[in-house]
Amino acid sequence: MINQAIAELQRAQPELREVRDRRVSTASVRSMTTKEGDGNLKEPLLFKRQHSPGVSEGFGIFAQGAMFPDADKIKDKVRASLFSPEFNPEDIYKTTGWCQQVARNQFFKNLTMFVIVLNAIWIGVDTDLNPAELEVNSPLIFQVVDNIFCIFFCFEITVRYFAYQQPCDAFKDFSFAFDFSLVLTMIWEVWVCSIIVVFMRTSVGGTNLSVLRLLRLFRLVRIARVGRLMSSCRELVVLVKGIGMGLRSVLSTLFLMMVVIYVFAIIFTQLFRDTEEAEGCYENVLQSMNCLMLNVVFPEQQELMQRMLQVGPTTYLLGIFYLLVTGLTVMNMLIGVLVEVVSVCAQVDKEETAMKAVKDKIEDLLPAQAKKNAITRDDFMSVIMDEDLVQTLSSIDVDVMSVVDYPEIMFHTTNALSVPELVDAVLQFRRTTSVSMMDIAQLRRFMVHELENIRGAMPQKN
Repeated sequence: MINQAIAELQRAQPELREVRDRRVSTASVRSMTTKEGDGNLKEPLLFKRQHSPGVSEGFGIFAQGAMFPDADKIKDKVRASLFSPEFNPEDIYKTTGWCQQVARNQFFKNLTMFVIVLNAIWIGVDTDLNPAELEVNSPLIFQVVDNIFCIFFCFEITVRYFAYQQPCDAFKDFSFAFDFSLVLTMIWEVWVCSIIVVFMRTSVGGTNLSVLRLLRLFRLVRIARVGRLMSSCRELVVLVKGIGMGLRSVLSTLFLMMVVIYVFAIIFTQLFRDTEEAEGCYENVLQSMNCLMLNVVFPEQQELMQRMLQVGPTTYLLGIFYLLVTGLTVMNMLIGVLVEVVSVCAQVDKEETAMKAVKDKIEDLLPAQAKKNAITRDDFMSVIMDEDLVQTLSSIDVDVMSVVDYPEIMFHTTNALSVPELVDAVLQFRRTTSVSMMDIAQLRRFMVHELENIRGAMPQKN
């Protein structure tokens, strides 16, 4: 009987496939075509929503009108990035020559990273201990160190440039173009500006060099090269990607906060007008917004922000940006990371406790011979009805009745299991266990195995 059913199902598969294809093609034609002059024929609602000009598909990883990233779009983006060819600058390097050999050398890469970190630290030391506003007026030690850094970075960028097969390919690499621009700013500050200053002093005399002093700010851009260290630390990459994905949600929240502050600033300015309470806080709308924001959003940094406001509006806005990035975004992300880590650790500890409890209880009930060799189905059925073991399994949310009713699921591939394998199989019967593709594959294998057993047990026709 089973052989006949399987044979009929196999014969019917081409016909079922043909019917399915016919239905799909008919549905596609109906959804994409309309009859001319017939006003009663309309497109399906789903097709109309997806292709109507007023409905967009959203932006980036966000669904239409959503404030939080869409998980499906993130998965599609990750899947596309996984299967897209990854750009590696070394793939377009030359195969001969000492430049490409040095550029590929891991020691040279590590040395470059080490010099980048030293350069970032030196910028802080130079800011504290070097009072000169121009490179030519700096003490000798600072000039020497700056020239050493500049020579090394020029050598590094030159080696990488001549390592490419084609010179134009170098500027197709974003990392090379970015590093090249930073090296140009360093050359401009250390060498070009110094030559210009010396030339102006010798030819013009006491010329006002205040414009050239602004060029000293270019050295702040060099610290951006520390970002190259992120490629070697995956944890930092994950955090930065998290900030990027949550940027829209953060900006939406900040915008809502500023709207609320603006509305109440108008209300308080009108209420406290011409009163003593308005002095220094509610005299105008901008002052009211500043007062409300500092007292509510940044209460502990109020004195700091007042000092920055006295320096100038640019410094004040820069301080606000710093507090928003560090105090709100990064610190809240740190809290979220710690909560996630604690949750994972608690889940792992709970899993270990459950496995240890079941393992100890089963080992106590099994005979010594079974523990040394392997546990058969009969051995397991003899201990599963123990009251203490049933309570232990129930305490960790194992469906004991399913374990008793379907022991063949655990023993369908073998006649005996070791203690760790048996514990893992029993824990699969927990009610909180999620179904995975591996479970479906095992179920399919189990069904095939059972059907083969039934087919072998049935008498064969002559």
